Amino acid sequence: MTATIFQIIGWSLALLGQPEQPVDTPVTEPLDAPLGNQVRAVLRADRRVFPAGGNIMVEFVVQNTTAEAVELKVPGALSGKLPPDYGMGLPLEHVFSGMNFRGLDIVSELNPNLGGGVTRKPDYPVPPLRLAPFATVGLRFDVTRFYPALRQAGTYRIQWQPYGGVVASDEIEIEVVTYKEAIIETDQGRLRMQLLYGDAPKHVENFVELADDRFYNNRSIFFMQPNEFLLTGCPNDDGSGARKDNATVPFERTNVPFEFGTVGMALIDGKPGTGSSQFFISLGPHPTWRDQYTAFGKITGPESQAVLRRIAETPVDEYYRPTRPVRIRSISIVNAPTVR
Repeated sequence: MTATIFQIIGWSLALLGQPEQPVDTPVTEPLDAPLGNQVRAVLRADRRVFPAGGNIMVEFVVQNTTAEAVELKVPGALSGKLPPDYGMGLPLEHVFSGMNFRGLDIVSELNPNLGGGVTRKPDYPVPPLRLAPFATVGLRFDVTRFYPALRQAGTYRIQWQPYGGVVASDEIEIEVVTYKEAIIETDQGRLRMQLLYGDAPKHVENFVELADDRFYNNRSIFFMQPNEFLLTGCPNDDGSGARKDNATVPFERTNVPFEFGTVGMALIDGKPGTGSSQFFISLGPHPTWRDQYTAFGKITGPESQAVLRRIAETPVDEYYRPTRPVRIRSISIVNAPTVR
């Protein structure tokens, strides 16, 4: 978020439940059509994939694209004087300034007009918002507060058309999924793995597919460099194998640090975008790996990390192969606790 984006403060939230404000004689004023050439509406989601039942944070931004000041009014709302505590920011009433006081247009797989029934007509005066030349103002909040249907799993296309529909944002698409986690049963104990849907969705999908197909059952940890990483997921248990269909996963760069317990996708011959079935678990910090490997999971919880440390203490030979077998017995994909 840039320094020019302001969270809503002051008047807008204070007015909820407080309609008595000093006003002029109430009037309704239409919005000028030329506004569409002066103002840009921007809609941004925190990420593309969200957990079912969790919060969906979306940012609403209005930008003045001209060298002249622009005054923004909510069409059909009463106008009046600014309250003395009026703060900077995009008022919530301006978010719901579309046709008939609509906010978002939402299209889902099952409902082409999911957002159509959500309106918020204020019964109190709404002062205009004056934007300085080239100024930007915005508001970020959890849209499930007004659109609870977005808590359900599905794919949604969302657009914002404020100020009577004279201005329209680009359409964004979000996916709401039931988050899963992996339970990795080894002969040294159980590892609980958080799957990083929001950071590496394609890698998570690849891993879940293979785990559900029991691809990883009875795979050995065939390489282990102390304090560096361990490697598994090869059908030949020697680093030479991959998925049966030879499918690969493109590189997804994340901001997840490679540290003890971070799970990353191995690459075929070290070539970018060649992730398949083999994955590694970091046994120490590797700050430069984010530019080469995709982190798609984390070993979480003190018990799991204790098991990982116990596995990491397995003796290895001169080629970093464990001197006694260490195997993954099974990987189960189960529902994860709701992440908010």
